Amino acid sequence: MAFYNEMNGQYNIVISFTSSPRYDFGVFAKGYHRAANLLSQKFLSKSGYANYEGYPIVFLYRQAFELNLKNIAYWSMRLCAFKNVDLMDAKLYHNHDLVQLADLAAKLLLRLFATDPDIGKLANAIKTAAKEFHEIDSTSFSYRYPIDKNGNYSTRKHQVVSILSIHKNMDKLLKDLEVVNFGLDIETDQAQEVYELLNDYSLN
Repeated sequence: MAFYNEMNGQYNIVISFTSSPRYDFGVFAKGYHRAANLLSQKFLSKSGYANYEGYPIVFLYRQAFELNLKNIAYWSMRLCAFKNVDLMDAKLYHNHDLVQLADLAAKLLLRLFATDPDIGKLANAIKTAAKEFHEIDSTSFSYRYPIDKNGNYSTRKHQVVSILSIHKNMDKLLKDLEVVNFGLDIETDQAQEVYELLNDYSLN
């Protein structure tokens, strides 16, 4: 078996090639979102299914959500730096607490786009989804393993999750977050250009 560095001319993927990986969370989020959607559609198209078929779906939607929140945080803080706004804590690498991440992302978006009513609604949706995920999987552990670090159930006993509901709600929310990420990308590029022009001017 060979799959690492086995170049056959097609179906190869490349990772870790950008100049600053901390701004790649959005790209990773898209991958998990697309995979969650494909599995959900297949799951919901069948009349019968096994419980275990739904576990990866819950994990993938949660992972896509977490990565989107981290992407918003990193790009917002980058934009804040150019706009001379106070920065918030950037130590996000090992934080899987969606409630904390959602609160940070919401605050950053509301600070940057204070006059946009849609951002206010999105901020509320982000925090609501984070609280609900916190109830079923607080640390991104529950739907990856059957037991926790102490050997106990990784979830509440007989925990029930609606795949139909999580698919409908998370697909919409993640699409909205992708739009925000795209907007932050554009805003940051424009802000960086202005920053560099002003910096060049001050040096002359």
